[in-house]
Amino acid sequence: MQKQLSSPKAPIVLTLLAALGSICFAVGSGLFLYSNTEKLIAAREWIEHTQQTQLAIERLSRQVERIDTQTRLYAATHDESTLRSAVSAAIALQSGSLRMKNQLADNRNQNQNVEQVQECANHLLGTLTSQSQAAAEIRGETVQCQHSLSLMAGQEGDLLRQRNQASDSRSKLSVVTELMVVLITVVVLLVLFALLVRDIIMRNRIARHREEASAELEESNRDLEASMKTLRQLADEGVLLSAFRDDLQLCTTTDEVYEAACVRFPQIFPETSGAICIINNSRNALESMSTWGESSNQISEVFPPDACCGLRMGQFRFRKPGASEVHCSHFVGKPPMRYACVPLMAQGETLGMVFLRCPTEEVAAQVETRNEALRQLVQLTAITLASIDLRNKLEAQSVRDSLTGLFNRHFMEIALDRELARAARRKNMLAIFMIDVDHFKTFNDRYSHATGDSVLKKVAKVIGASIRTEDVACRYGGEEFTVIVPDTTIEAAHERAERLRTAVEALPAALENGLHTNVTISIGIAIFPNHATSPDHLLRRADEALYRAKHEGRNCVRVADSVAEVVLT
Repeated sequence: MQKQLSSPKAPIVLTLLAALGSICFAVGSGLFLYSNTEKLIAAREWIEHTQQTQLAIERLSRQVERIDTQTRLYAATHDESTLRSAVSAAIALQSGSLRMKNQLADNRNQNQNVEQVQECANHLLGTLTSQSQAAAEIRGETVQCQHSLSLMAGQEGDLLRQRNQASDSRSKLSVVTELMVVLITVVVLLVLFALLVRDIIMRNRIARHREEASAELEESNRDLEASMKTLRQLADEGVLLSAFRDDLQLCTTTDEVYEAACVRFPQIFPETSGAICIINNSRNALESMSTWGESSNQISEVFPPDACCGLRMGQFRFRKPGASEVHCSHFVGKPPMRYACVPLMAQGETLGMVFLRCPTEEVAAQVETRNEALRQLVQLTAITLASIDLRNKLEAQSVRDSLTGLFNRHFMEIALDRELARAARRKNMLAIFMIDVDHFKTFNDRYSHATGDSVLKKVAKVIGASIRTEDVACRYGGEEFTVIVPDTTIEAAHERAERLRTAVEALPAALENGLHTNVTISIGIAIFPNHATSPDHLLRRADEALYRAKHEGRNCVRVADSVAEVVLT
């Protein structure tokens, strides 16, 4: 046994055994602590759940008090606003009791109390909305609600005290357990450390003998690594350029192009920083669209094209001490010593420029020797940006109305098919507004087509500002507009149409000689699936409702079929 312990492999075996034992102990301790922590967290969550339940009960109690106060005030003053406030509080009490039932699904002891509160809320709401608001009956219902809520609050308080006591006991047990684990861990680590020190001493003796033999081999390896590094850089450069081309083919927006470029530039030119700057639509300034490295703090956010020497020259320009002493003026503070400015050009048009900063002379030398890769990166970026810009322009022309900027009729037909299919899948309602500018032909003939176009633009602007993100506003033709409103109800659709009609009615239309006149619209509404299920039928029903609105005085909203109609002028 002593011979085995004195052998060279003995420290390694002991170290491995100690390490294995430590790992097993650490895993076991970790699993135990994890389990205990999970239980503590669960206990805390139950405590928080009980506290939230108490807060919810308190809110319901305040709603009951509000109902009692408002009904008494209504009985004294007969003010309809106090009655509406009491009805609103009853609705809040009803919805709050429903949420309370879901919240207390884990506590069967509270089911009867919750059901009593729900029943009380329903009775209160029914009484308040009936023709006879009996004060005595309402008072009795509120007292019963308060009694049920008091019982619920008392039970939740008892439950909270029990859970707090259980959590405190588990916390104390956890602290004691963790202290024991820490003490055992320290002892194990000390033993393992002693074994490691012994192993290190023996390994150092062997390493000293190997250092001399490996010195010559390392020198040869360094020379070989330098050659291999150069070859790998060239290979990696080709791979990254190919990957960059693949990334650009996947890009559908300019932001994606900027992001891809700012990832690939530092990969091909490590330790550099830079920025991509694009000329704005007015072509009087460049904006820094994306940066990498430290360039976000050096280059100006906005600067004129003449501030860049590379753009003035129209070609690649590398600035470093001794080669050029003229600096670009698009920097914040002192300009860097070494940098390159490469124009972004595609299809004979200058789109912007790429700025590349080299922090050291070695990095600058690397960029100069690999300037062809830099040119390819810039060229690929410019061509992709130009292609996306052209595609966006063509797409906008195909789906937008040139006068109002709203979607055109072709896009509306596509969007309506899509939204109807989505509403059918989700079993939701969908509304379509058919809007017509009142007396537009007479107005157009009297004042001029230019004034008529101005009115259409203003009405379209109001429509665009009044819709939600998921709504689709289109110019249907002439002075008619269409709005697709998914996920709505008949009442909500009518209310939104009224707000839109009112907003247009408040819009002054400028005429010649400084005069102004008011513009009004008529709106017809059809609801899917109440009035129709196909796109053509739904549009026809909305158009019929619009015809009724025009026939019944204009400047109003009409809903298809027998839905309640209200004329607001």
